[in-house]
Amino acid sequence: MTKSDPSDKAVAILNSARVLMMDRGYNGFSFRDIAAEVGIKSASIHYHYATKADLAEATAKAYREAFDDAMDDITAPSASDKLRAYGTLFVTTLRDQGGLCLGGVLASDASTLPDQVRNEVIAFFQSQYNWIAKVLRDGQSSGEFRTEFEAQTYAKMYVSSLEGAMMVARAIGHPEDLEMALETFIQLIQKTPAPAPALS
Repeated sequence: MTKSDPSDKAVAILNSARVLMMDRGYNGFSFRDIAAEVGIKSASIHYHYATKADLAEATAKAYREAFDDAMDDITAPSASDKLRAYGTLFVTTLRDQGGLCLGGVLASDASTLPDQVRNEVIAFFQSQYNWIAKVLRDGQSSGEFRTEFEAQTYAKMYVSSLEGAMMVARAIGHPEDLEMALETFIQLIQKTPAPAPALS
């Protein structure tokens, strides 16, 4: 959404673009698709977002900021629980909405993304890495996590593994596989891993 025009219509366009990109990627939607969903003419979208790249950039930025807010809102008694709560953001998106993480979807389109959109994707993942690395360091300091893992390295592995597990779980129609993967990633870092919960 542009700062100069925070109208309901601009928000509707942004939300439609997010849903379409989470399902189809950057190359799988057009202004015509959004116009049909929102109930406006394609030309009207250009009033709010001049190009598809501008719209995708604004959508990716809004998604990144919302994800940052969700991470900031995570409160849990242990570092493991914080990592689990983070992973639940992915699980909920897949299980309840049938969608993928917008960051991961756009990353898969990296070779065809405009620079301004790619930069937002990079910012999205860097934010995830920094948050998880801090949780890991806190868990290492408290004695909850193993110390041989370098925080940023583990953070990158954790995010990448969740993104990949999410895509595969969606492709084969087994969202519960993402939940099992999440628990495995957490057990990997724990000094005394708890048994993974049985999934029905």
